[in-house]
Amino acid sequence: MYKRTTDENLKRILFLGAGETDFGMQGENDAAIYQVLPILKSQGYRLFLVDDNPYSMALESSEAETIVSTLTVQNIKSIIKEKQIDAVFPGFAGIRGIRLWQQIISEWRETDGARPVGLGMPDSTVELLNDSAALFERLESAGLSMPRATIVRNQTEANELLRDLELPLLVRAHNPAAGTTRKIVRRLDDFEDTIDQVMSQSLTGEVVISKAINGLKEISILVLRDTNGNCMQVGATEDMDPVGIHTADSLSVAPVLTISDQVLQEMRSQAFLVANILNIQGPVHVQLALNEKTNQLYIIKVSPYLDNLTNRMALMTGYPVMLVAAQLAAGRAIQDVELPDSYHAKTAMMEPVMDHIVVKLPVFSFGDLKAAGVEVNRQLNSIQKSVGSALGFGRTFTEAMEKAIRAAHFNNRSFSPKYMKNVSDDELIQQLIHPHDNRVLLLVEALRRGYEVDELAELTKIDEFYFYQLKQLLKIESQIVDGEASQEMLSVAKQSGLSDGLLARFWQTDFQSIRALAKQSGVVPTYKALEPSAGEFPENAHQFFATFEEENESEPVSDKSILLVGAGAFRMGDGAAAGYVTSVVLSELRKLGYKTVIMNNNAADASLLPHLSDKQYLEPLEVSDVMAVVDQEHPEAIVVTGNRRKLIEALVALGQKVIVLPKEKHQPAGPEKDESEFALNIFYDGEQAYPLVLTQHQEGEVRLIDQDVFDADLSGIKLPYSGVYQLIWREKRTDWPAEVSLPNFAVDTWLRPMPFGEIAFLSKILQLSLIRLVVRSWKGGLDGSDLEALVAHMPALRGSDFAMVSDRTDFDLHLKPDSPIDSTRFEMGAKMIRLQEN
Repeated sequence: MYKRTTDENLKRILFLGAGETDFGMQGENDAAIYQVLPILKSQGYRLFLVDDNPYSMALESSEAETIVSTLTVQNIKSIIKEKQIDAVFPGFAGIRGIRLWQQIISEWRETDGARPVGLGMPDSTVELLNDSAALFERLESAGLSMPRATIVRNQTEANELLRDLELPLLVRAHNPAAGTTRKIVRRLDDFEDTIDQVMSQSLTGEVVISKAINGLKEISILVLRDTNGNCMQVGATEDMDPVGIHTADSLSVAPVLTISDQVLQEMRSQAFLVANILNIQGPVHVQLALNEKTNQLYIIKVSPYLDNLTNRMALMTGYPVMLVAAQLAAGRAIQDVELPDSYHAKTAMMEPVMDHIVVKLPVFSFGDLKAAGVEVNRQLNSIQKSVGSALGFGRTFTEAMEKAIRAAHFNNRSFSPKYMKNVSDDELIQQLIHPHDNRVLLLVEALRRGYEVDELAELTKIDEFYFYQLKQLLKIESQIVDGEASQEMLSVAKQSGLSDGLLARFWQTDFQSIRALAKQSGVVPTYKALEPSAGEFPENAHQFFATFEEENESEPVSDKSILLVGAGAFRMGDGAAAGYVTSVVLSELRKLGYKTVIMNNNAADASLLPHLSDKQYLEPLEVSDVMAVVDQEHPEAIVVTGNRRKLIEALVALGQKVIVLPKEKHQPAGPEKDESEFALNIFYDGEQAYPLVLTQHQEGEVRLIDQDVFDADLSGIKLPYSGVYQLIWREKRTDWPAEVSLPNFAVDTWLRPMPFGEIAFLSKILQLSLIRLVVRSWKGGLDGSDLEALVAHMPALRGSDFAMVSDRTDFDLHLKPDSPIDSTRFEMGAKMIRLQEN
């Protein structure tokens, strides 16, 4: 039935996409847009989406008219006029969307016609967010405290200000062109270079300088506000590391564990006040710093848009943040918000309650870069270096932390105990003061060597609570190492989050022996539901985490289900594209009538959206965790990406039917600067190979070649699994030819699975979902209708106005590499560009 919209004048809504993934932007905005499109369409809106992100799930949604276009002011204005847009959703695109919308507002002219309204915040707030000095004055006039800031326009003004301020100083761009970068100046010698660098990042050539408040405790609060001024707190997290280390690079914990309820209530009140001052309709993420000696609070950042905390909080609490936020931004009062039937009727108005603990651990790519011969600056500071994050869920902090470590760093050598033993005392002290990526295990190692809690807390500015938790973990570890494998010891170990593999090493045995002992002793995981009410109201829970208690709240979804092991934490090299591929697999399996179960631990990944699967397990992706879910669900098959070779081998050895999504272990390296790489792209249904299109790759760029390849001879090519592949050859040329001479594919080329990023790109440009074809082929080959669809697209599979580029990330700013980083192999994100605009 057609439902009336909240405002009859707002019928045609344009969502701005968030663009390519990057440091701090892992695809969470696209996942949010993809989730909310169906519910807004059901309420009578006609929806449009513009984006240039090849990995976007939302661009392939049938709930909106989607437009592939570079995200520029001129392009957006043209779309608004052509599609007669009534309203624009900028906040779901994050900070990029807000800045783009502000530029559109400032450049809109009377000759452009009536401008659409911005949903979620008034124009005055959009302007305020791009003027940090005005924002400071507005918040300060309401009685809120912020570190005093001054705007300077040149080096002379900066030097004059330096006379009145003491180091350290916080320097950031005013009205920045891209994401906000905060740099801390500790030495006078660095001051002028920092001012020059930050000034170049500002659209107006201005810099904001303030006194740094390093060492204070950092807390994030997420609130929602509706059009009537009603506010509610979705949740709060605290960083283990103090202000001075970028919050994305710190271990963070929810709920808050080390702050009194009285102070938390004051933080909540201040966050509500910020939302009211800015007149927001939707989410507001407020970051605060706490001076525990004085209980003084400082507002250090305000983000009234969807960011990575929004998705993370939705996953941690089970509260449908995005579904509620979209309707609030469209003008609904919170009591009128509509949710799917799986949620209790009062869910939208209920502040979530957490009866569990979640630890977020950042993921860094330092080891992968080092293996490729690139050294980077590993010291953590106010500029983000992590490329993703993983979550650990448990009943206690230690259980959640251990699971987060396993989820985030299952292949990171610097996280191994052996590595820690080789760290000298001098190195240990230096890294305690100037932390690196292996922060958590370094703290454990310091305690193991006898450092006292109070001196460690003084050195690191980390709350003593965490050191006492780590000491307890060391005590348990010592008991296990000194003891024998028994039901009692196994129970203690598993309740603390220790993996079967770690226990096997402690007890000098193997994984299978630990697994057998666990089953024999009845020490098996039980699964707890993630519900906003923590079980107070009946809800159809579909998100679960493992712990070791008596009651199991999870029932198998079906006797014919399929388990998909997700990509896990985002890493450099098509990490976001892997999330796209697994999400499409889930979507297509459900269309084919399968019950689906997903295991994953990355809050930014679209594969964890509730409507894509029947059940979600928020767990590490090691073999012991996967087999525990297998024992619970008894799936008829497990889908795993081909780069997880050890996991595939272990599951097959345990008698499981594994369906492999072809994938190389590492993202392929790009061609040299003086050469081009050519690829014949192939779809293989398990029985027959179909040549699709030719592509040409140069450093950081992929284009289609307008050339007929449908009669290519593939008789000598052997393919292992159904999937999409590439036959590759390289030539010493840098031009973009209209046509190329095809080699002997059986002799002069090499075969590789098509990288996930190129699968996503070609699927959009060719308007043919390659992964959906792969999933259908698992039934035993394509049927007649599938082949008809493929053949119908054949004329379109030749040439394109678009290219995919992946060389836009500012690695120098974030990582300071000692040599160039291959932007093909180690891409953070890619975007689609029109060749005539390039």
